[in-house]
Amino acid sequence: MITIDQVTVFHKIVECGSFKAAAEELHRTQPAISFAVKKLEEELGVELFDRTLYRPTLTSHGQLFLEKSFSLLESMRSLEQLADSFKKKEEPEIRVSIDGIGLDTNLLKILKRFSDGHPMTKLSMSFDILSEAERKVLQGEVEIGITHFVKESNLLDVVPYSTIKMIPVMNRDLYRERKVRSQDDLKLIDQIVIGDKNPSGGANFGLLHEGKKWRILDSFFKKELILAGLGWGHLPQKSVERELKEKSLVSLNFSDIYPRELSIYLIRLKRHRFGPVAKNLWQELNTFHAD
Repeated sequence: MITIDQVTVFHKIVECGSFKAAAEELHRTQPAISFAVKKLEEELGVELFDRTLYRPTLTSHGQLFLEKSFSLLESMRSLEQLADSFKKKEEPEIRVSIDGIGLDTNLLKILKRFSDGHPMTKLSMSFDILSEAERKVLQGEVEIGITHFVKESNLLDVVPYSTIKMIPVMNRDLYRERKVRSQDDLKLIDQIVIGDKNPSGGANFGLLHEGKKWRILDSFFKKELILAGLGWGHLPQKSVERELKEKSLVSLNFSDIYPRELSIYLIRLKRHRFGPVAKNLWQELNTFHAD
């Protein structure tokens, strides 16, 4: 039977270039290294090294075995990492709910760096709207929420994370066609609004209460509707900077409808005890805020 130890010794000889160097690297005697390779060759029924030269050289069989056995060693390294993760009591999965308007490049960089640094823990992310992130945290569906909507602050640890500037915008052609000059002019034009999935959430933002509304559940689709001239609505400033500069969109500024800052928060359930990985992620996100 082929053993992992035999395959490891074989690869170390190839890596170091000699039986002697491999023995020193593995802290074994050279006869022990030679014996492991001999047993492997007997099991395979072929010679893996040509020993007639100054240095052991792979035979054609040895080269093929080398190529085919790389994946085995990689799998073993992965299992060893997993075993180490188990010993450290690391969680197999961390779940994060992110409000669509709070999603930015810096946050994605943090999450990627964190995921790369914790390969044995799956980082599961959902992109949600309005009160959905808070609901998921409160019901234990996720460990961490990143959201601008916080209602049950007595049950949550709430940490200010960042701010987002929301701009009410409209397609320029629609703006001219409807001759928008005042807030009253907006009442006859559909306001594209993200509808709250949570009936009891009651989360609303920047509503023109007397006006027409088109409620959707996809925050990423909202911009496309506004660009197409199907209505007006609030969008993160960063997401429309190019369109405002190119003047395909018009920024609106009236008594109740105007650009405003929204606070984004990190939230977690107070009674929930974090494992080491979730605690590390929470600290990294807090560090980003501190910077």
